Amino acid sequence: MLLQVVTFGTLTMVLGCCCLAPRDMKLTKKRALLVFLLLFVCWLALYVARPLYLPFLGEFLISADPLQKADAIIVLAGDDAVGSRVAEAVSVVREGWSEVLMVSDAPIAWGVTSGELARQQAAVLGISPTQIVAVSNRSPAGRGLLLDSTLSESRLLLAECQKRNFRTIIVVTSNFHTRRAKRIFDRLFKDAGIRVLIHPSADESFRVDHWWTRRADARMWLLEMEKLAFSYVELP
Repeated sequence: MLLQVVTFGTLTMVLGCCCLAPRDMKLTKKRALLVFLLLFVCWLALYVARPLYLPFLGEFLISADPLQKADAIIVLAGDDAVGSRVAEAVSVVREGWSEVLMVSDAPIAWGVTSGELARQQAAVLGISPTQIVAVSNRSPAGRGLLLDSTLSESRLLLAECQKRNFRTIIVVTSNFHTRRAKRIFDRLFKDAGIRVLIHPSADESFRVDHWWTRRADARMWLLEMEKLAFSYVELP
């Protein structure tokens, strides 16, 4: 899909230059044919070799830090249908990196919150309810804080971490989301003196090695690249 867009744009540009050029500068038929043949060969080479370089574009979205002992393991909202983020966070708890599992408790449907679902799943996986901290997005006045982005969620979690005097945290999120999450959390938490370690979880909606072979994966890659670019606007 990406190669088709690039090829179409290149061909359009070449045709435009040929049409707008003065008569004495226009390409001859042989030269025009040569240009198209060269473009076709380049496109064919890129298409055939795509398994060699497109995986790197998928890996670009992924960031992972070596794990260390932390005050809490934070699971970001927006988990997939099988709870991959929570499952990975529970594995990190079992490995002994932290005893506290923190989730943002945001409404995701009528009468259902992300914190409630995470608590239930973690309990099934063997985590004690006393180890789970659900950070509510509601103030004492009953007004909810809008958690419509990673930035707004990070601000909510930062306030809770400061209140608990945390100094190191492990943030668990989907693999495709880790680079953007790392940038946002590092920018906000660094000023508060809190160290952030990013840990990816596998996600059924994004296969890193073959993301260009499925429409859903390609859509996720494009969307995440757009959000990553916008993060530099909302948080310079």
